[in-house]
Amino acid sequence: MPGDLRTAGALTTAAVAAATALALAGAQEPPPDRDRPPASGAAGATGATGPSGHEGSAPAPLPRSAPVALSIGAIGVRARLLEMGLRDDGSLEDPPLDDADSAGWYALGPTPGEAGPAVITGHRDTAEGPSVFLRLEELRPGDRFTVGREDGSTPEFEVVRTRRADKDGFPTERVYGPTPHPEIRLITCAGAFDPTTGHYAENLIVFGRMVG
Repeated sequence: MPGDLRTAGALTTAAVAAATALALAGAQEPPPDRDRPPASGAAGATGATGPSGHEGSAPAPLPRSAPVALSIGAIGVRARLLEMGLRDDGSLEDPPLDDADSAGWYALGPTPGEAGPAVITGHRDTAEGPSVFLRLEELRPGDRFTVGREDGSTPEFEVVRTRRADKDGFPTERVYGPTPHPEIRLITCAGAFDPTTGHYAENLIVFGRMVG
């Protein structure tokens, strides 16, 4: 936050959750149920309608094409999107700390517009000041944003709901579990900042669905 100094580990999004959920992403072949991580807390399977609950109302999925830009007018975000994979330990890579105008797209999952949940992560802030997702918590259901893709298309998404989750209770299946329609998750840190660890206590997750 402005006026506070954050350490280099300030994002610490659902890194471990991403690793365990790798095969759950919609673009991948799902593993047998016995290999899937248990849901955390009240989070269960995403379900046939996804978090929007609007089965049959979603536009047709788009073919795969890497995202390159994210525009969220409601909170003044115009960000470059960088491909993020997994580290050797299976945790999700973070976007670079020294680029406050970029966010990371989980490249082993669906691209935005494909069937399934595309995942984009961004820093809230760093030791140098505010970063790309500082105002993410201001988004409300009904707010819309667009993703620019390499093929020139710009699918539009609508916020369905937002959720905070403790880092040790991340709703892995809700975020990465397969969905029949194109959906998206925007993730950053939230809650109290612990200066001794350099991490926030929670994650903020914005759930969205493609509308056009």
